[in-house]
Formats: sequence, structure tokens, C-alpha cells
Amino acid sequence: MSEQWRARLAPAFEVLLGAPLSSYPADATYATFAWGNFIREAELDRLPDWLDPAVLRGDKVLVNMHLGMHDEGPLRIDAAGSLFDVPPAYEPVEGRDLPLPPPDGWRVGYIRLASDGTLFDAMRAATQVGDGPKDLFEFDDDADEEWDEALAEAGVDEELRAHLRWCCGDGTTGITYFGADEEARAPRGTVLASWEDQNGQWDMVVVRL
Repeated sequence: MSEQWRARLAPAFEVLLGAPLSSYPADATYATFAWGNFIREAELDRLPDWLDPAVLRGDKVLVNMHLGMHDEGPLRIDAAGSLFDVPPAYEPVEGRDLPLPPPDGWRVGYIRLASDGTLFDAMRAATQVGDGPKDLFEFDDDADEEWDEALAEAGVDEELRAHLRWCCGDGTTGITYFGADEEARAPRGTVLASWEDQNGQWDMVVVRL
């Protein structure tokens, strides 16, 4: 990823976080988790792709066209760090520790998005802005005016703001951003950013582990 792209994204992430990226501990590990009714209802939490030994070891990113939060592209998933529910106790087990073959009734509880462990990259994974301008999309979702204005005031360009509409929705389209909501549910860690979709199909958090 180019330094130019990083410089373009950083102001947007700082607006959403409400603080400079430099104010967060650089030696901490950060992650993005997503979950929701959608993957359960469509049985995407039990796809055979989850059991590929290479993705469970973390040797490759899991990409499945059915596993996405919008129509413009799939999630990039860290299956090794994702949390599986495994009978009989259904305690969360990281993919890297999942026994193969797993017990009958296994399922994925929390998807961890692929990132390098930094807060910047966790936010990049959550907002799905990719590696450069070619990965941006102009979403038709109605953005929350407060966030759209704050992004504009911080100098975030129109092309990037158009992409971020999908994850700064006004509650009628896209998913709604709630910031570091103390009531946000998270599988682990301290919540720094949280999202919910208006139909209860997706939840997402960025956490400090």
C-alpha cells in the first residue's frame, strides 16, 4: 500500500475514531470482527471453505463471493483468527486451534477480517477501502449527515466519502456507525468503533485486544 493512500485514509479514520491514530498504543494489537443473522440464515457459517487447512493455519486469506456485507465485493477473512463455536460446550475456538475434522454442529460465530494487527489496518478492513483508489465504490446509501459533514470538514475527498456512505448510513440504508459504543457487543477486547445494520443482519466492531 502506498504512503499516499495511507495519508488519504488516515484523516477519515481519525474522524470516525474521534482521535488521532497516534494517540492509540502502537504496541497493542487491533482487530475487526463481524457477525450477524445473515451468515446464520444463509448457512454461510458452515461453508466447507472454512475448513481449508491453509486458511485455518493463516497461510491464505479466505475469500468467498457469498460472504460480503454489500454487493460490491466479498470480505477478506482471517479464518485463523475467526472464532468458531464448537460443541458440546460451544465455547469460542480460534480457527488456528480448530480440530480437524471438527465435531458435528460446528459453526463460525465471529468472523475476523484480515489485517496486520494495527489500528489503521483494522479500520481499513472495517471500511473495506482496499489497497488504493481502484478499490473504492460509489455507494447509493444515504449517509448520516453528522458523519458526512465531519468527514468533509476534515478534508476527506468526495470519492472516499462516497465509498464510506455504506458504513456511515443514516439508519435507513447501509450500516450505521456508533463509534466506541459502551453497549456494543464484542467477542473480545475493548471496542473502539462499532457498526450495526438496520435489519440486524450484520454487526461489526474494531477492538483493541
